[in-house]
Amino acid sequence: MSTSDSGTNRREFLAAGSIGAAILLAGGKARAADDKLTAAETANEKVVNDFCAAWESMDVEKIGSYLDDDVSFRMIDTAPVVEGKDKVVAGFPAFFERLDSARFEMLRSVAMGTVVVNDRIDHFHHKDGKKDAYHITGVFVVKGGKIVEWRDYLLPTG
Repeated sequence: MSTSDSGTNRREFLAAGSIGAAILLAGGKARAADDKLTAAETANEKVVNDFCAAWESMDVEKIGSYLDDDVSFRMIDTAPVVEGKDKVVAGFPAFFERLDSARFEMLRSVAMGTVVVNDRIDHFHHKDGKKDAYHITGVFVVKGGKIVEWRDYLLPTG
């Protein structure tokens, strides 16, 4: 197995593990396709979907408004965890300064209790003309209407 194969398998394992953990956190059973979301699950999914949609504005204050003051964030599985809203949003201005636009394309989303998992493609258009797109599995924990945990896992392309 090559290093890249190992990295790919690790990412797939972590993404699958995150989804499995979400199922366990939601009560230990997978939701049937026709099961209805609870009101809390619907609200949690809306928080995450609105948060992802807010990236298009590139408005740091607006994006940050969805995060709990004590949020825990990991951009990708190999990055260190960043603790606290102030630290998380502190990096956004420099990131947005290089961009013409940012957009999270939501492919699918599921809420299970306080956990929301989404499958999305993050699009970034840089001022120098470069365009990036990343296939992401996002795992969020929402409590009290705010995101308290946010983990993104980069999915392999191709």
